[in-house]
Amino acid sequence: MTEHSVVLGAGIAGLLAAAALADAGHDVTVVERDRLPDTPSQRRGTPQGPHLHSLLSRGWQTIEELVPGLIEDLITAGGHVLDDAHLGARMHIQNGRYAFNRTDPVADPAALANYLVTRPLLEHALRRRVMALPNVVVRDGHEVGEFVAGHPDRVTGITVHDRQTGATQTLDADLVVDATGRASRTPLLLEALHYDRPPQRSFTVRGVYYSQQITIPDQDTFPERLVLVIPSDGAGRGGLVACEHDTWTLTVAAHADENAPPATFAEMLTLAQEFVPPHIQSALRGAAPLSDVAVYRYPGGTWHRYDRCIRHPDGLLVVGDALCCLDPIHGQGVTMAARHAQVLRTHLRDHGCVDPQRFYQSLADVIAPVWATNQPSGPTPDRGVKSRVRRDVLRWSRRKILEAAGDIVVTERLVRILNMVDPPRRLLDPRVLCRVAAYHFRQARPVRKLGLWTKVLA
Repeated sequence: MTEHSVVLGAGIAGLLAAAALADAGHDVTVVERDRLPDTPSQRRGTPQGPHLHSLLSRGWQTIEELVPGLIEDLITAGGHVLDDAHLGARMHIQNGRYAFNRTDPVADPAALANYLVTRPLLEHALRRRVMALPNVVVRDGHEVGEFVAGHPDRVTGITVHDRQTGATQTLDADLVVDATGRASRTPLLLEALHYDRPPQRSFTVRGVYYSQQITIPDQDTFPERLVLVIPSDGAGRGGLVACEHDTWTLTVAAHADENAPPATFAEMLTLAQEFVPPHIQSALRGAAPLSDVAVYRYPGGTWHRYDRCIRHPDGLLVVGDALCCLDPIHGQGVTMAARHAQVLRTHLRDHGCVDPQRFYQSLADVIAPVWATNQPSGPTPDRGVKSRVRRDVLRWSRRKILEAAGDIVVTERLVRILNMVDPPRRLLDPRVLCRVAAYHFRQARPVRKLGLWTKVLA
């Protein structure tokens, strides 16, 4: 008998989970609160939709594995492709005060391929692909009600309410997957079934995005199609990204307690001057707005540690932001949602069903290193001499590696790690460390210039 799964939420995490379940032969019902648009449009359930989305290379690779043909759909719809060896000429990425090598070609451009589209187009194209699967049905305009526990320690369904008629229905399910995002009600619903809420980890950033859709008539006067700047001091953060149909998304990131928010394109331009490269600013001054300034506020990150629950019912999984939401300034959210769905597909293929605790442990292994990089910088409590020395050595090593990013081998490895193609430990490969050492040796080597001995300064 074919198993029936219910996915809560038709955002990117929910659609990818539905694709993984459908691949395993499940009949899938996706329940969504919003009425879903027939065109790439903004909707209430994705308040971050108007803002810049930086989907990492690992995310694109994973999404294409889960939903083959999606990338081609996006290119056909006008998405930009960044996949040549001279990626640095098309992207300006700055994290802190360290600059990457943007001149020399990378050795493996296919692994770092990126595609630039708006969030509404990405979600629309993904939804069309998933809804076309013969064993997937989407019920939009429905509110999620309560979990149904028809057997001890097992969720066997969910109640849903038609927002137009008010009718209530119970959907029986062998598996319920919560992909409702930051507003997930699963901890509360579990409590109603006499389970403890999962332990929770969190950090606070009190961030805010300001974004505007624009058109740049002189866009061909500069080669970059993606600009992302995250200075170490937190000021002048933002991005500019080319999208479909000759539109661009301009996003300014700030702390919620900073100056008054921009309300006009002129005010957005003033803030953009802090991070947009000088050679692009003249073309940007000739741009025109296509939308009002959109605002998106986020308090920080939260990780619901379902992997540490003493009791958890079978028949229920949580994925995407409903499980772990990160600081969106790093652009990792969609990629992590794709990786969650990939883990789900692997468990279904390997075991035929999903054991929640084994599933959550697999996800914890994926989330933990990314969560660590999201922690706000600041003073940390001393835990003894050894801990302090170890921390100082790590900081010194990281600084020396970043300083050596003028070497294309070092740059490529850093970019691969930032795009989750390689794990962070690959930064310590002997070949990379040798290039770092050689770079600093060359920079410190005395040379004769104008008859005087000087030093080549970094």
